[in-house]
Amino acid sequence: MPRSRELCVLYTSNALLMAVSSLTYPIIPLHIVGRGLGATVAGFVTATSSFVSLVSQVLWGYVGDAIGQRHKVMLIGGIAMVLFSALGFLFAENICGVTTVFILLGFGGSAVGVSSYALVADLSPGDLGKPMGWYWASASLGWALPLVFAGYLLKHYGIVSIYLIVLALSLALLALSIHLFISITPSSSSNTRSGKGFSAKPFANVLTNVRFLVLYISSLLFMVGDVVKNVYVPQYYAYVAGLGEEMATAMLSLASWLEIPTIIAVSRFLHLENTLYIYSSSLASMALYFYVNTYVENYIGAALVMAMYSFVWASYITSSSVFIAKVVDAESRGTAMGLTSSSFALASIASNVVLGPAVEVLGYKHLFKAVSATLLITCIATLVTLRHLQRRAAEGIRGCSSWA
Repeated sequence: MPRSRELCVLYTSNALLMAVSSLTYPIIPLHIVGRGLGATVAGFVTATSSFVSLVSQVLWGYVGDAIGQRHKVMLIGGIAMVLFSALGFLFAENICGVTTVFILLGFGGSAVGVSSYALVADLSPGDLGKPMGWYWASASLGWALPLVFAGYLLKHYGIVSIYLIVLALSLALLALSIHLFISITPSSSSNTRSGKGFSAKPFANVLTNVRFLVLYISSLLFMVGDVVKNVYVPQYYAYVAGLGEEMATAMLSLASWLEIPTIIAVSRFLHLENTLYIYSSSLASMALYFYVNTYVENYIGAALVMAMYSFVWASYITSSSVFIAKVVDAESRGTAMGLTSSSFALASIASNVVLGPAVEVLGYKHLFKAVSATLLITCIATLVTLRHLQRRAAEGIRGCSSWA
């Protein structure tokens, strides 16, 4: 199968995976809050789901490096997603069943996400900007489309309709995983090879890479903001600003639709020399996004602010993806990408445990202001630190590799 076809399969798989996420990650917490269980319970469930995703993403990334067959990891994830989504449909009338399946879906989804992410880099050894741009543009498409009708389905047909669609999407994703498993050959990818075996080397390579660690820490704080955007901003729009559940989820969809052309545009002029500045701009614009959100009181304001988020996400996801692939060797790539992908899960665990009760005590606006200030400080610290490391690399200081 030609490389372009393999990449198209990965783009489509990512779109389906993100469609499943958009039908569960913001919707299940809304369902819990709507059932009268409160933001604290919703935050705890989301944090538990994120913990499973955290462990799974690191695990599957490491396994992919160890066995050298990422497409096999992707197939395992597809099978798991079908099994868990089928259970979700069967137990949709039970709130415990709904939340349990929501948590378990992260296990299968992590295998698909980490392996497909690394495979795109494996199949694109040259310029990564455009392939990563299309990969994440497909993710935004997958995230955006279900949000158009997810709130409507939840309100009028209940959570069972959500899990029915999740099951259908998981079956389609499994079919693509099987197709990739059958079609891919050892020569198609630099990482479809005999595995190096299970050892600590991938973790050692990643955890001693200073630039990767700086990226990971700042990415973790960025993802705290993304958790707030996906969980607490919709709650603010729906229940404080008075826009309702349908409009709140539609606003999330608006941002994702605009992300598609924005990601493609950013990826076209992204190169190693400006990666640092594009990445830093994503942190700064995220800080501005939360500050402006404190003034949202109607549909127009919500639409304008969520439209702004398209640049926030496009600049972050393209620049960080290229950075990771270039500063980490191919044999440790899965582990590095698993760790980076897990930053969202780790952020979700920490932030939901803390922010759920904080919202009930302080309110949404004060939460948004605190997150805004934190991200602005992170932006400045990251820019200064990485520029310093870049200068050291240019001077040939031992232990710091070049940006190339």
